[in-house]
Amino acid sequence: MSAYQFMPRLPSNGSVASAVTHVVSAWFLVAAGAILADPLSPYTQRPTPAFRETITVTAQAEAAPVVPVHETITVVARRGGERRGVSL
Repeated sequence: MSAYQFMPRLPSNGSVASAVTHVVSAWFLVAAGAILADPLSPYTQRPTPAFRETITVTAQAEAAPVVPVHETITVVARRGGERRGVSL
């Protein structure tokens, strides 16, 4: 009799996952290299604003006394469950 096997030995889950991880990592490495090697486009660059001298103006005004305000906010609304036929 011959030593013929009907099905070849299938790879394990770990080796398939490792191979997929390596292929995806290589793809991202190639994509990152392509992005970094791409020349700059004048349409995507923001112009650098020119330097302007800033002038600081200080004004002395009388400070108004700070008075704490105590207010109550009341929210009035209907429940939305009654409209859909759901009783809450």
